[in-house]
Amino acid sequence: MNRPPKQASNVAAPDASRRAGGDASRRTGATLRLCAWCEQPIPSAMRRDAVCCSVRCRQARHRFNRTVGTPTGAGGPGEGVTGGRPIRLAYADPPYPGNARLYRDHPDYAGEVDHAALIDGLAGYDGWALSTSAAALPAVLALCPPGVRVAAWHRGERATAARWPLNAWEPVIYTHGRPTDAPRLSPTDATRRVDSLVHGVSPMTTLPGRVIGAKPAAFCRWIFDLLGAAPGDTLDDLFPGSGAVTRAWAAFTTPPDPSRLSTTDATPQALPDASSEALADASRPAAAQSDASSPPGEADASPARSQRVVPAGEPDTYRPAGSDAA
Repeated sequence: MNRPPKQASNVAAPDASRRAGGDASRRTGATLRLCAWCEQPIPSAMRRDAVCCSVRCRQARHRFNRTVGTPTGAGGPGEGVTGGRPIRLAYADPPYPGNARLYRDHPDYAGEVDHAALIDGLAGYDGWALSTSAAALPAVLALCPPGVRVAAWHRGERATAARWPLNAWEPVIYTHGRPTDAPRLSPTDATRRVDSLVHGVSPMTTLPGRVIGAKPAAFCRWIFDLLGAAPGDTLDDLFPGSGAVTRAWAAFTTPPDPSRLSTTDATPQALPDASSEALADASRPAAAQSDASSPPGEADASPARSQRVVPAGEPDTYRPAGSDAA
């Protein structure tokens, strides 16, 4: 039995969307994007150009990077060492002597730090800085080579009760680095380096992996200035802890985005409105324009001056505005 041929309208064409290699949005989802602040996955619903996973992370990253800032006049890596050579720097923020127990839960905990061996290892750098406590300063300073200097970070006192005066500062032992070109600076230059920082500290709740004693962004920038650091140099964070110093160094040495440096609006200026140059603007009051349809000398027929027609048998009680009603 011969069957009639199938009509073309009854044969469903294969769906081209099913033959496609897959939705591009689904393919891109296979590449996991990580937040630039907390390093957690960025939700797929976020914009394609999003670098943070939430408003909280974006604001925390912005505040941190803004506080660190960039070197004055830095236009990119290497500019800060023009006429010289890049230098190797190091910063050490080990557990302060006698307080290593506070970090026993940290992955790289190894008990009390041998400060003598640590300071010997710092000798291979062009410049270095070492944080310690005011109580341990005499002992640590005795292990340092001649010529080191001591800077002071005034962080404020701890919120606690004590029988003796509360400690409100921390010393930073530092040496060498890059000197400043003094002839280019004036006595009132804002970029002068000082060995004292007054900056309070508060719990850094937005910093991922925060630990006790994590240093704020302003402190990190101060350390860079103490050592004369510039883009193109290298800095080793010997005790990363929360990673704040490493984050700050990345922000300090990364060239600024040229698209964010413009201070003027590049939008073309709008042309003047041609409607304002019209010879007869209908939006203007009729009294301000002359009616070209009326011959010269003819009475104005505008509503404000037209005669009122009163039906027969009715009294005329109309009084023009401004007339004497008496």
